[in-house]
Amino acid sequence: VVRRMERDAQFAQRKAERATFRSHFRDKYRLPKNETDDNQIQLVGGDVELPKELAKMIEQDNEEEEEKNSVIGQLSNIQNLDLDSLKDKASATLEDLKQSAEKCAVM
Repeated sequence: VVRRMERDAQFAQRKAERATFRSHFRDKYRLPKNETDDNQIQLVGGDVELPKELAKMIEQDNEEEEEKNSVIGQLSNIQNLDLDSLKDKASATLEDLKQSAEKCAVM
């Protein structure tokens, strides 16, 4: 009887982990919530700790999203844009400004 209860608890935990994972992506893609998933999560206490593999996948996904939403990420989406040449031009412009500032009597 005890083994069966432990097995049932482990099964419920795994179901809640998968439900948490699905909920994350539903939130991300603004999909409607699933009542079954919410019930499975609450069945094990509401605070589900994901396995390392799933947590790592979500973390990588969040990092990719942050990178895409950054200015550099937005620039890299523009076709025919060479970021290396853009960086070189920016550095050259900065050096020119520094040299001009050194020559300026007011500065």
